[in-house]
Parts: sequence; structure tokens; C-alpha cells
Amino acid sequence: MSEAGAFVIRAVEREEVDRVHALWLSAEDRGAWMPASDGADLLAELDVLAPEGRVWAAFRSRRPVAFAAAGELDGALWLSALGVERSLRGRGLARSLLAAAIGYGQWAYYPALLILAPRTQAEFLERFGFLRLDGDRLDGALRTLADARGLSAWARRL
Repeated sequence: MSEAGAFVIRAVEREEVDRVHALWLSAEDRGAWMPASDGADLLAELDVLAPEGRVWAAFRSRRPVAFAAAGELDGALWLSALGVERSLRGRGLARSLLAAAIGYGQWAYYPALLILAPRTQAEFLERFGFLRLDGDRLDGALRTLADARGLSAWARRL
């Protein structure tokens, strides 16, 4: 568990999944939260990933205000969702959640962390050592998802 100002970053407990999902549902810009899908199956995904320690949230006064979730894709850890409540952006919460996912991936011996994101996130991701994948470096399920969502694929060695 780490603190970011008045926030606590930690793994989400199973009984907190509904509150994390409600955070996503209430976000007016939830489509920009980098969910891997349109969110139709996000609750089911969180239900599976939380007991495995693969969902992290930033809590303020015990209320989730940001979260990240990581599944598996093509043998790598895959950040399937990342978002921060609009009024709290710019405080390092996305950075802290990404660090939690990276730490988990290293602990679990994944070779890389994969992310789908708009090109506008390039500077943020490059600061964390991510490289944009294209051409022959992009195949399999990652290419299919990137093409379907119109996003760029990024990878970071763990």
C-alpha cells in the first residue's frame, strides 16, 4: 500500500468491486479511461481480477477515485483499464496505479506490460519506458484489439 497525498493506493478487495465499477459508470468521459472494451463486461472482468490481486484503486476517505485493472494477453500482463476521476487528475494517481501494475508484473515474472492507449498518451507512457508497437512488432490479440478500438499498442519490458 502506498500513499499519494491524501490518497491510498492499494489492491481492491472483492467486496469493493461494485464501488470501483460504479466509479467508472459515473465518469462522463469513461470511454477515455482506456478500458479494453466498451465496458459492457467490465464488472465481470473486475470480479475475476480483483481476487487475483490485479485491480488497484486510489481511495480517498475509503471511496475509490481512480483504478487500474490488469489481465493477461498473449502471455504478457495487460493493463485493461486505467482511469482517474476528472476532478482529481494531475495529482499522480495514474502514475501510482501504473507503478502498482508494473510492480505486480515484475513480481509475477511477466515479460512485459501491454497497454492500448490513444497517441495523446505517448509522453506519459514513454516516461514509464513504454514503446509504441507497430508493424511487425504488433500481432495476435493485441493487434486485433488495437485495430478494433483505434488505439496504439504500447509495451514495457518488466
